[in-house]
Amino acid sequence: MSSVGTAASTSVRARRRDRGSGAVLVVEADDAYRAVIETCVRLADCRAEAASDLAAALTRLEEATFDVLIWGSGPEEDRHSETAALLRARTDAHVMLLADQFEAAQSAHEAGADQVLPKPFVPSALVGALRAALRRSPALMMHLASRVEIKGVVFDAAGRTLQLDGAHVSFTAQEWDLLAVFLSHPNRFLAAREIIRLGWRAGAHEVEQLRTYVRRLRQKLEPLQVPFRLVSHHNRGYCLIVD
Repeated sequence: MSSVGTAASTSVRARRRDRGSGAVLVVEADDAYRAVIETCVRLADCRAEAASDLAAALTRLEEATFDVLIWGSGPEEDRHSETAALLRARTDAHVMLLADQFEAAQSAHEAGADQVLPKPFVPSALVGALRAALRRSPALMMHLASRVEIKGVVFDAAGRTLQLDGAHVSFTAQEWDLLAVFLSHPNRFLAAREIIRLGWRAGAHEVEQLRTYVRRLRQKLEPLQVPFRLVSHHNRGYCLIVD
């Protein structure tokens, strides 16, 4: 390998160490299972945090953002679909369920779990599933790509502009970041706190300011008659509906 290639490879590895390969929240009541799952998380080159019950997990989700949530379901649990729906409403993380019953796994998957593994699990299979989940972990595409086209609408990240049929509109940095969050999660309602967890920042009063920025986005998007609508629901949050 050339010196340039070696330097580039070293730089990439350094950046990965700096930011970490992923943050994983482990929710498991059984101490022995929890210890094994945490070991698998570390073998996948991820940072593990643990919670012994759902209440503790929900508290941690309010405080930090995670890439993956591993939920170890016990045989005594009988509200899998409700728990899966609750977790999906609170986090954008990849929700992985470890279940010992097919019916429970099926109901949880339908309610919002992204992936189901059998319990007891094969450690190497869990490590592989974690690495695959992190590779698929959604990023804000508007931050990663310089130019994105959706249904004829062109988004130019360099100039923070939207173009459609010769017309265009410009956005401020905070408006663009908010639009990026919505475009990365189309047709899904996002609560204010979840939008902030996904990376939108607007100063000290983000929740209060969010309504103002949503209104600004609507005012800029509606005249262009773009093929998507930014809607709000009192109990559900905000959603970018893509036709």
